[in-house]
Amino acid sequence: MRTHESAGPSPDSVSASPARRHRPGTLDRLQSTLGNAATAQLITVSRMMTPEAFKDSTSTRMPRGRSEITKVDRALEAFQQVPQDDQRAQLFALKDVIDACSAYTSHKTEGGVRVTGTQELSRQAEQARIELDLESVYRGLITEIDQLQAEDRDTMVPTDQAHRTAQLIPAERFHTMMSGYVQQLDALRAHPTLPAETRTVIGELMTVVPLVTVLQYPWSSMPGMKLNPPVEGEDPSFSFGVATQAPGGTPFLLGHIAHELTHVAAHQAFGSSPAMELVESGASVEQVRALAQERSRTLEELATALEENNDFTGFQYRLLEEKLHYGAQPNKLERYALNLAGRDRITEEQKLRLISYGEAAGGASGALVEYDTVINQMLIYMHLWGIDQGHPFYARLLTASGTARGRRDDARERGAGTA
Repeated sequence: MRTHESAGPSPDSVSASPARRHRPGTLDRLQSTLGNAATAQLITVSRMMTPEAFKDSTSTRMPRGRSEITKVDRALEAFQQVPQDDQRAQLFALKDVIDACSAYTSHKTEGGVRVTGTQELSRQAEQARIELDLESVYRGLITEIDQLQAEDRDTMVPTDQAHRTAQLIPAERFHTMMSGYVQQLDALRAHPTLPAETRTVIGELMTVVPLVTVLQYPWSSMPGMKLNPPVEGEDPSFSFGVATQAPGGTPFLLGHIAHELTHVAAHQAFGSSPAMELVESGASVEQVRALAQERSRTLEELATALEENNDFTGFQYRLLEEKLHYGAQPNKLERYALNLAGRDRITEEQKLRLISYGEAAGGASGALVEYDTVINQMLIYMHLWGIDQGHPFYARLLTASGTARGRRDDARERGAGTA
């Protein structure tokens, strides 16, 4: 089952608290040591025709000034003015060329010299775009979002640009780039200020990384982790549709990765179904009811600590509030069960058991699917935001993580899982 989470609050949807406006040193160190800052390489793109050559190739007896092709002329001229070492500007100037070409040819079904020349220009622009260092552009945009977040400024434009840039990166290159972010998450363990609990959690997550065989842009579904269909004689494997729209920058992206890897770690610990429920295999309905109630109380306590100790920016507060809600949404496990059963990924017996678990949870069915995941996700936020470990919300979060992790560790020791 592909689990998923929303892209987070709109960066301009919340007024910021004045309490935290500094840039956490942990984030600066992470970017400087791991190359998250933009390090654009000078890459010469495939040769594109000049504006003069394009006009020559599309010259006819018809007056040019009255034709829509002049919009293509202007886009190409604008691209020619972009410095070659500005990969980001080149990328979006090329997009304007491609869009202008498409707009022109889409209304010219009769073809002709101008259409042929415009199609060739579009082909050249597409090729040039792929040859750019798109990964560097994406990383640079994430870094810009970090900087804007530190100043409580709007991140909507770079967030959208990062999302669109990620869509252009070929699959193998995308997998490699996102594997680099997984390594960045692992590298947090070397931070001297990282809490021992968070260090242990990240270590747990790294043990299941080899099971995630594909990191991809989620073209066909929502972002999230999916258990692949079983292959006889092979270990289970997972595909990760990465949410590239990261309005919170590096903390958001690494938190998202931790969230999804927790699904894998918990699945292996508990021996759960393809729904990846956070319940040990063979648990009774009564045990599940008590577990859901315990997790709901913890989320409520965290919500209270957040409300009573709001030392966060507006964006940070809204994001934490959203994750606390996401951790215990109603009817979530039941929906997963019905979806998986409809695709023959679980048996009728499994479906009924999962539905009974969800019903036992009352209005907190999501706590049986997303609780551990959002706890670990928020641990990453706290560290990269530079929140003091003595902050009441952070302290309660660390305790909650210890309890959840302990339950996963106990399940592994009993051999409940498949790892």
